[in-house]
Amino acid sequence: MAAPHPLISQAIALSNAGRNSEAAAIVTRLAATGEPQALFLLGQMQWGGGIVAQDPAAARLNFERAAKAGHPAARIVSTNLLASGIAGTRDWAGAVMRLASEAAIDPRRKVQIDLLGKMHIDAAGNPLRVRERAVLSDSPWVRRFPGLLTAAECAYLVDVATRAFQPATVRSPSGGTMRDPIRNSDEATLHWMIEDPVVHALNRRLAAASGTDASQGEAMQILRYKPGQQYRAHYDFNPTLDNQRVLTALVYLNHDYRGGETAFVKTGLKVKGRKGDVIIFRNTLDDTALDPMSEHCGMAVVSGTKYLASRWIRAGRMCP
Repeated sequence: MAAPHPLISQAIALSNAGRNSEAAAIVTRLAATGEPQALFLLGQMQWGGGIVAQDPAAARLNFERAAKAGHPAARIVSTNLLASGIAGTRDWAGAVMRLASEAAIDPRRKVQIDLLGKMHIDAAGNPLRVRERAVLSDSPWVRRFPGLLTAAECAYLVDVATRAFQPATVRSPSGGTMRDPIRNSDEATLHWMIEDPVVHALNRRLAAASGTDASQGEAMQILRYKPGQQYRAHYDFNPTLDNQRVLTALVYLNHDYRGGETAFVKTGLKVKGRKGDVIIFRNTLDDTALDPMSEHCGMAVVSGTKYLASRWIRAGRMCP
């Protein structure tokens, strides 16, 4: 990657000094000239909002422009968004075709090509079939899908997340973040910019298993629990949401640990899946009100390390 343009360096220095509006103005002017680093940086600002108005569609266009101008990271992001259709057109076949040319930028593209080649998916990336589910409970509604993911797919998710694990946090009363008081695990969010074609195909598999559309899902989270770590009793239902989390999908990415069961506290149901197993449970009743029976916890791990993928599924479309 080329050294930053002098004006980019100036903009970063201004932003670090709290002069965000001046920094944004420099980046915007430079992006208008087609400078690839400025286009990518402007896209990042538009994607997250704050420094400039949040505008995912405009951000995606700037990522694409930066990619065409030779920015490597923008190329990866653009292909990921092309595969998922977030904030713009979806072209699954076109995105998959681009993977081979991006292997020099990101070696994981080779792994993704191999994994996708072994998936039973159609031309749009949807699963051709979903394994039969087992009924674990009707109150709360809990279903299990044995072996929904392969061992290789589970290992891939753990590998992607390992680079990004951070302590689980929540928003603090002051507006910042603080350590989550009910869970002391580590987490990595595979947000839309880094949701590569393999992750997206797996999200579509979870959507098919749950009988929902992939656009209803929040970004997948990978959770890591070491000995003594747990997720205390809680509800995934969030009373502040208009578009409620009606379902939760949990993917067990390994099973070589002791403890760590998913327990539904009001019924005593405990689940410890084997690698690749998925459970899906409802957080709401038929009228979308909280199902009080859905209270659950991740019990403390006794030994080993537990890896789990989690995806909250909303009542309606979630993606921009």
